[in-house]
Amino acid sequence: MGNLSYSVRDFFIRVLIIGKWNGGYLVQFVVLSDLLWLVSGLGSMSSIAISYGENGPVFCGLKSDGSHLVNCYGSNSAIIYGTPAHFPFIGLTAGDGFVCGLLLESNQPYCWGSSGYLRPGVPRPMMEEAEYVEISAGDYHLCGLRKPSTGRSRNLSLIDCWGYNMTRNHVFDGQIQSISAGSEFNCGLFSENRTVFCWGDEANSRVISLIPQEKRFQKIAAGGYHVCGILEGVNSRAFCWGRSLGLEEEISVISAAYLNQGNVDFPPSDPMLSVVGGKFHACGIKSYDREVICWGYIVKRSTPTPTAIKVYEIAAGNYFTCGILAENSLLPVCWGLEFPSSLPLAVWPGLCETTPCPPGSYEFFDANPPCKSPDSHACLPCSNGCPAEMYQKMKCTLKSDRQCDYNCSSCYSAECFSNCSSLYSNNAKGKNRFWSLELPVVIAEIGLAVFLVIVVTTTAILYVHYRLRNCQCSAKQLKPKKNNGGDHNNHAGGGGPGGDNKENYDYDGSGH
Repeated sequence: MGNLSYSVRDFFIRVLIIGKWNGGYLVQFVVLSDLLWLVSGLGSMSSIAISYGENGPVFCGLKSDGSHLVNCYGSNSAIIYGTPAHFPFIGLTAGDGFVCGLLLESNQPYCWGSSGYLRPGVPRPMMEEAEYVEISAGDYHLCGLRKPSTGRSRNLSLIDCWGYNMTRNHVFDGQIQSISAGSEFNCGLFSENRTVFCWGDEANSRVISLIPQEKRFQKIAAGGYHVCGILEGVNSRAFCWGRSLGLEEEISVISAAYLNQGNVDFPPSDPMLSVVGGKFHACGIKSYDREVICWGYIVKRSTPTPTAIKVYEIAAGNYFTCGILAENSLLPVCWGLEFPSSLPLAVWPGLCETTPCPPGSYEFFDANPPCKSPDSHACLPCSNGCPAEMYQKMKCTLKSDRQCDYNCSSCYSAECFSNCSSLYSNNAKGKNRFWSLELPVVIAEIGLAVFLVIVVTTTAILYVHYRLRNCQCSAKQLKPKKNNGGDHNNHAGGGGPGGDNKENYDYDGSGH
């Protein structure tokens, strides 16, 4: 956070010089300067982790090749060069100037970096050979949730913490599902009744006294001075409590100049798959489209939250957030202020679990085996519902997430119209392709039929002509013949008495 810290501090020095005539403003400006100087890496254990510190930000992520090895990119050389090259990890978490991972082979935390409160390597064990299922880092401390006990202690949960004002063992009555560390406090989620509990220093946050006792949560995530969780129920809405920024009224001048107004305690109503907390902001993955939405105080000049991407996983630092794109590339992307300029090529989007994926989740597959152990599963939460203008095409199964498609009969957005027009275009292209293949065949068939008709017709005409030409009937045969008897009768009649034809009578010289 080097560049941001100096630029902010220089700004306040200039403001102090301009406003030194007003003692009240002077004190308030100094308080805000100290507030913005604080740094942290926040959130629960994940496949990605973000560290902040005076030496700059660092992004770490598990490789996407199934090796469980970690890559780190950023400007803190103690973290970059201290990254273990051959240690496989289950998951990662990070704080101010350090990163920790949960070792795959021993289930022990292993840390590296430049923290003055956590020694590099495996922290001093609270109990020999203790194993952990989850770790989470605050500003200057680390906590680990031990594996569940058996026997008489099966209803007890043990959490070990190391670091500034935190090194001790904690025993809680009830099984704990997960833990999450804030700047100076920690919170846990009970498995049975889904309620939240917190411990630590709440002087700057009031997260302990503001715990919503009546609320039930699916999961929780601590930020700098606040906690957000996803409520149980079909809506899966986010609920947050704690301190957003504080001193809003007193520092309104500086807020207007450097900060976008917003309260982290008022999250959006969208259903969420997961949430993470930054210093004074929070972000979540919307359950129906996997897009990111952020709320709270955001430093101006920040890269805005992307609106056209889908992500599998997110992690928050002080004033920026990173996510893993929900596409084949699995590339990380960051937004906010002063995030690392170079990022790894691809990182893994989830944690490998030894148990089958529970209901409401599906197993993630990639070209490479996702988990080193063949009995482990990389599970991601199922998306819930579909965005407006869309309908559910396929349900979420154990092997794939649910799929939505556009309902072209109810479009009102440009994206829907564009998608449907391209769909119609593709259908038209398909029909054109069909006719381009079938038309020559149809033409050939029609041509053959016409040819056969012509041949048959010509043959019939020639046959009739042949029969008429070779007919033996003569013209005489066609006319009636003269009767000789009739001639005789005619002559006789003509020669009878009263006959007119006198030429039929013979006269001789005797007078007979």
